[in-house]
Amino acid sequence: MSETIFLQGPAGKIEVFVDQPKTTITAVAVVCHPHPLQGGNAQHKIPMLLSNILTEKGCVVYRPNFRGAGLTEGTHEEGFGETHDILAVISQLRAHYPNLPLYAGGFSFGAHVLAKCYVALDETQRPKQMILSGLPTAGVKGLRHYETPEINGDLLFVHGEEDDITLLHDLVAWAKPQKHPITIFPGANHFFTGYLKPLRQVFERYLNI
Repeated sequence: MSETIFLQGPAGKIEVFVDQPKTTITAVAVVCHPHPLQGGNAQHKIPMLLSNILTEKGCVVYRPNFRGAGLTEGTHEEGFGETHDILAVISQLRAHYPNLPLYAGGFSFGAHVLAKCYVALDETQRPKQMILSGLPTAGVKGLRHYETPEINGDLLFVHGEEDDITLLHDLVAWAKPQKHPITIFPGANHFFTGYLKPLRQVFERYLNI
């Protein structure tokens, strides 16, 4: 079951799709989508997959549209303003469900924004677990160079071996000094075309809700 709400963010209203579990609510989650100027929005197949898994595990899931997507107000700010937007969403989600643990998942640009949110949050406010899929950590052809901060905690990094948008070797170089393990899908592209079933299995096995 899903409904649309609007939350107040730094640049105006943020359109948020709220997915409710059919079972007892055990946790809350925020799921972030890929680049809004490249066709990304909250209805993208990987955010939808993440949300479906999380609701099956009892989470209320907030899927916000970034600036430049859907009815969210404001102008795209390359992950900087968007980080403040998602921090506002997390704050309001926590206020609405103050005693429930928080989880998070993001794909591509959405993973980058969540990584920045993670370091901006106090340790006690960070997601209990976080999935970052197709995380950009360096140059993305035709777009920009991403400066992804170092993060630590209970994190799952998932990447396609043949990702030609956010290159695997860039992620490995970023992860190496932090000693992060990476789950690699051999032969998969950036969008995990043809890999949704095994992607679901990896996400489900990781989440401990």
